[in-house]
Amino acid sequence: MAQRPYRRRRWIVDRTFQFRFVGALLLFLSVLTVATLGGICFALWATLYTFELLSDPVTVSLFTTAGVIVAMELLLLAPVVIVTGILMTHKVAGPLVRIHAALAQMAEGNFDIHLTLRKGDALFELADSINRLAASLRRRAS
Repeated sequence: MAQRPYRRRRWIVDRTFQFRFVGALLLFLSVLTVATLGGICFALWATLYTFELLSDPVTVSLFTTAGVIVAMELLLLAPVVIVTGILMTHKVAGPLVRIHAALAQMAEGNFDIHLTLRKGDALFELADSINRLAASLRRRAS
């Protein structure tokens, strides 16, 4: 079986970009969880208050249990969000690292470059434009 030519070696290639993106996803998940928890708490409190069940220990324990279950959502989904965020950003950050390296070589006068991105990576159009630019500069230099 032939090996793929551009296998991923590292999933975190641009810490700042990738960690900021994952942090934003976690913040969104946290805000969504708090909003959901607030909505559930308000709805349960309004129901308990309307039917005058605030002194009933069974209904109050159900109220507490519902809040704990929604709070556990954040703990259970956080690892999924982190892994998904790293995978999603790697498809952008990986090509950016390669593009940056190619442009650095071109700035030093080395126009013998050709960017090849992996299947599923983003920024194909930019990589193609840089390849065309390098070919044009190679022709002019020779």
